[in-house]
Amino acid sequence: MTAARRLLLLLTGINLVNYLDRYVVAAVLEPLGRELHLTDAQLGRLTLVFILVYMCAAPLFGYLADRFHRPRLVAAGVVLWSLATLGAAFVHSYPALLVTRSLVGVGEAAYATLGPAMLADGFPETDRAKAFTWFYLAIPLGSAFGYGLGGLVAGAWGWRASFLAAGLPGLVLALWMAFQRDPVRGAMDLAPDTDATLRFVLRLRHVFLNRIWLACTASYVAYTFAMGALSMWGPTLLQRRFAVSTAKAGLVFGGLAVVTGILGTFLGGWLTDRWQKRWPDAGVGISGLTLLAAVPVVAWALGTLSLEAAYLMFFLGMFLLFVNTSPVNALTVSCLPASVRATGVGLNVLFIHLMGDAISPELVGRRADALHAMGLPGGEALARALLLVLPAIALSGLALGWARHRPRSA
Repeated sequence: MTAARRLLLLLTGINLVNYLDRYVVAAVLEPLGRELHLTDAQLGRLTLVFILVYMCAAPLFGYLADRFHRPRLVAAGVVLWSLATLGAAFVHSYPALLVTRSLVGVGEAAYATLGPAMLADGFPETDRAKAFTWFYLAIPLGSAFGYGLGGLVAGAWGWRASFLAAGLPGLVLALWMAFQRDPVRGAMDLAPDTDATLRFVLRLRHVFLNRIWLACTASYVAYTFAMGALSMWGPTLLQRRFAVSTAKAGLVFGGLAVVTGILGTFLGGWLTDRWQKRWPDAGVGISGLTLLAAVPVVAWALGTLSLEAAYLMFFLGMFLLFVNTSPVNALTVSCLPASVRATGVGLNVLFIHLMGDAISPELVGRRADALHAMGLPGGEALARALLLVLPAIALSGLALGWARHRPRSA
């Protein structure tokens, strides 16, 4: 196995554990909230605190990554988030729970910022969409493990045991990562990088004047807003509206995530690789159209009173949303020169979470609390609150129009 493929395998495994640790919380919101006597707004704030720390730490790690040994930085981050996840099993108060989730945010920021930049340095531009397809395939897989493992373990041994099961795998992967070689920055780029010695302020200017990066980031802000709310509250909606058990809700949502994630992520990457040589905007077009098509499907999923119809519409809606993952992320990385790539990824992480999933779960929780106080049943209140994601999905698709290929001004 080549060094690049070994790095891809390891980074994909860490990405899987990353999302397992992140979404185990969503699987156990109901029993966790009952034991600690938390409102929906407080439950939603768990994501806010996690993301606030995560997004603030991301630019710092982007700055460090352009100068220091990246695999060791990643390894340190994985150790930190794994220990914090284990620590959540022992909390008995809401503030303590917030502290553990914030530490998870610091650890994940190291990995999320450095991972894509390292992959870009390991594979040529012509193969990056394919490599990113495998890398981002870990998102639905890890989310599914988080939902499924969290729900099953919580159903059998309680929600605290779910955090213990989720926190252990990362420690093994961190040890492996610490001994990996750092790929040469910019070695696989088609054009030479003439800006390797730019000061940080000039790096920022280079990023913010890149139209394609701005368009992809704007699109992903709206996308992350929608996905943050849906992924956090989806299993809870099944439990409240259709009286599905914690274990079954986790398994069902996990199953939906893994199947639609695999199909959607592979399809987006495959179509982009197949068509981008003939049409430079293939990835942008595929992502934009599938995002717009997802709007009525998600609306139906949130409005139906039939459990079977909800399963079907969530399946189709999640599939359409996951098609977007590989093309947009590959374009976001490839549009920047190697010298500012990690900085650009770090800033991308900052903005998509600052205006995306940092705020959407709590906004939905607050809206659900307000609707419930007005007399709506818990399931109906949560479903109506989740309608906030629909304009965000539409905006995500429309924003990609500014990422189209324009040879004279790009």
